[in-house]
Amino acid sequence: MPELVGDEQSTEAAPSSQMRQRPASADHFTSADDATHVPIARFSGDGPLEATAARAWWGPAFRAALAAWVVAHIVIIAIQDLGQRATPHFAAQMPGRPELHHLFNQLYTWDTAWYLGIAQTGYSGVANDGVRFWPLLPLTTRAVSAVGIPAATAILLVCWVGALLFGMLMYRLMLTVGGDAVAARRAAWLSQLAPGAFVLVMGYTEALSGLLAAAYLIAIRQSATSRRTWLWHAAGFVAGLGSGLVRPTGMLLAAPGAIEAIRQRRDPVGQLAARVLVALSPLMGLGLFLLWSHNVYGNWTLPYSIQKLEGLRGTYAGNPFESALDSLNQVGNGAGAFTLVLVVAAVGLLWGCVRRLPVSYTVWAALSVFAAITAPHFSSFARYSAGILPLLLVGAMLTRDWRRWGWVVGSSTALCAYFAYQSFIGIYIP
Repeated sequence: MPELVGDEQSTEAAPSSQMRQRPASADHFTSADDATHVPIARFSGDGPLEATAARAWWGPAFRAALAAWVVAHIVIIAIQDLGQRATPHFAAQMPGRPELHHLFNQLYTWDTAWYLGIAQTGYSGVANDGVRFWPLLPLTTRAVSAVGIPAATAILLVCWVGALLFGMLMYRLMLTVGGDAVAARRAAWLSQLAPGAFVLVMGYTEALSGLLAAAYLIAIRQSATSRRTWLWHAAGFVAGLGSGLVRPTGMLLAAPGAIEAIRQRRDPVGQLAARVLVALSPLMGLGLFLLWSHNVYGNWTLPYSIQKLEGLRGTYAGNPFESALDSLNQVGNGAGAFTLVLVVAAVGLLWGCVRRLPVSYTVWAALSVFAAITAPHFSSFARYSAGILPLLLVGAMLTRDWRRWGWVVGSSTALCAYFAYQSFIGIYIP
C-alpha cells in the first residue's frame, strides 16, 4: 500500500493518469535521477498525514536521523580530540569556574560551561552576567542529574538525545510541507551537519531549541479534521512554551503560530481558541523567565539588557554591513570569510522559502535571519543559521540530484568540522 503524504502519494505508488499528463511547472521540481515531485506548500491548506502514514514515518525518520547523528558525532568528537591535543589547557571560558579535566573537555567550552555551571549551582553560583543564558537547558540537565547522573554527563545526554529527536522531527517536518521521503532524509542529514550544527554535540541549547521549533511548526500546520488535532495542539503549546524558555529568540515562533491561527480562523471556536493559545505560548514561556528575573533581580528586561554590557554583544542589534567588514578583516583563520558565504547562502535560501514553503514558515525564517545578521560581528552566524529550520528544508528540496547533494553535504560537513576545530582551539566563538 503506498505511503501517503498529505494529498500526495509517495514514489512507491503508480502515478495517476492526471499526474502523468500534467507538465512540470513552477509548483513542482524534479531532478535528473528522481522523478518524484515535491510541491510548493506556501499557500496550501494541507492536512496531516493519513493515519497509516503517520504511523509509518517514525521508522524511516529514526533511521535517517540516527545515521546522520552518528556521522556528526564521530566527526565532531574526533575534531574535539584534535583540539584538545592542540590546546590541552583551554579553560572552560567562564569566570570563577575551575578548568574541566574530562575525556571530552573541549565540548564543555564556551556556552556549555555556563549552562553546566547554572545547572550545578543555579544563577547565583555563576558570574552576574550569567542571567543572559535562558533556563530550560540547565533545568532539564538538573532534572536528569537528579537520578544520580553527574551534571557534566547529563548535559551531554540531554543534548545528544535532543539532537537525535531533532533530526527525526526534521524528517516529519519535511513531510508536513509536502516533501517526500528523499527530501525528508536529506533534511534530517542537514539538521545534523549544517556548518554550525557542531554545537549539537556540545552542551548548547540548539538541540532542544531545534527539537521544540520543529514540533511547534508541525503542530501549527495540522488540520482541524485530524483525529489527533487536540494532541497536536497540546504538543504545540508545550513546544512553544519551551521555546520561550530555551533561547532569547524563541519567542519569534509566536509569529508563525499567529499566522496559522489567522489562516485557519474558520475552524470551530474551540479549535481556534486552541490555536490562539498555541500562538501565544512562546510569549508565555518568555514571560515566565522575565517574571522570574523581576522577582529575583528587580528587573524585567535584565536577560536582554545585560547583553549591552561592554565585552558582551554591546548592543541589541548591530549594523550588518559593519559586521560584514569586520568579518572580512578577520583574515587570520578564514572564519569571517566563510561566515560571509553562509550569510549569502542564507539570504538565497530565504528566497527559496518564499517560493516553496508556507507563509508562516517563511515569516519566521525572515525574522530569524534578520536577528542573526544584526548580531554584532556575525560571530555566531553559523550556529544561528543552522537553527533556522525552513532554510534547511529548502536546502534539502534543492539538492535532489545526487551529485549536487554529495557536494552540498560534503562541503557542509567540512565547514562544520572547520568551525568546530576553530572553536575547540579557542579562536572562534560559536
